[in-house]
Amino acid sequence: MKKFLSLWIVTGAVLTLNLVDCLSFYVEIQPKRFVLGSIQDVFIQVKGRPAKIKSNRAFERLEGGILIRSVKPSEVIELIFENHGFFKRRLVQRIVIEPSTLDSDEDGYPDSLELDREDSERFRNWFVWIALSSLLNDPVLWNVEERDCSGFVRYCAREALRRHDGWWLRLTKYSGPVFEDVQKYNYPNLPLVKDKMFRIFKGKYESEKDFSYFATARILVECSLRFVTKDIKKARAGDILVFFHPQDFEFPYHLMIYAGELPSKDETWLVYHTGPIGDGPGELRLVRLKELMNYDPTWWPTEDNPNFLGFYRFRFLN
Repeated sequence: MKKFLSLWIVTGAVLTLNLVDCLSFYVEIQPKRFVLGSIQDVFIQVKGRPAKIKSNRAFERLEGGILIRSVKPSEVIELIFENHGFFKRRLVQRIVIEPSTLDSDEDGYPDSLELDREDSERFRNWFVWIALSSLLNDPVLWNVEERDCSGFVRYCAREALRRHDGWWLRLTKYSGPVFEDVQKYNYPNLPLVKDKMFRIFKGKYESEKDFSYFATARILVECSLRFVTKDIKKARAGDILVFFHPQDFEFPYHLMIYAGELPSKDETWLVYHTGPIGDGPGELRLVRLKELMNYDPTWWPTEDNPNFLGFYRFRFLN
């Protein structure tokens, strides 16, 4: 009888302790809102004593809270807290990392959309090699209705920002080298603007209404690109050559992607879409710079050619 009584006492004590643990379970986190313009570490203060913490992100438990490294603007962090005892209680907290709307350089692209030096280099690599790969395989993700010089630039820019996983590689039949993806964000989930990455208005950032999925060559030049140089020695692979022929009423602006020496050393290359030719849709072309210099002088990328506006670069690049 004493044995059963002892067992009941022990069982009751255990149940009581677990019940107390369940009823006293308490967790509070601060802050619940972060506004970031760049990738950075965040520290979340945790009050209470949860036994387990789970998350969709790797984290470190430190005194007073948890540290999550390399958090991106627009990222959603989920935290799940549990108590110790048999009677489980859970608290789920979702923290949305809001992208900053600050446009510190007033170039139209907010800080949360601008890429650092490393990400800019990743973008350039993909941008140029996606353009080159398009010469070999029909770009299935390139809308047929956008097949002109500016449409080609827009297509390559969007695809350069994607995650280049197995699905993408198989679908596009991409045939170039594989690089590390842009880390800060990936198309079509861009901070603030989602899939609308091209500006359609001049001036500093005001709202997502400044951006669109589509932009003509002129609007790209005026709103999404910035002038860099007319000296080809100062241009970089991934820059865009801009030509202006006012006598061509329908297509006065023409854009070409400067590939530099990426396809092969000791040669300088340009890749572009011709735009419509006669009644035809036009075509993609890969041209050596020295070949272009044998054409009409109004197409020469030289400083003394008034029809050559220069080398331009996306404003979101470092």
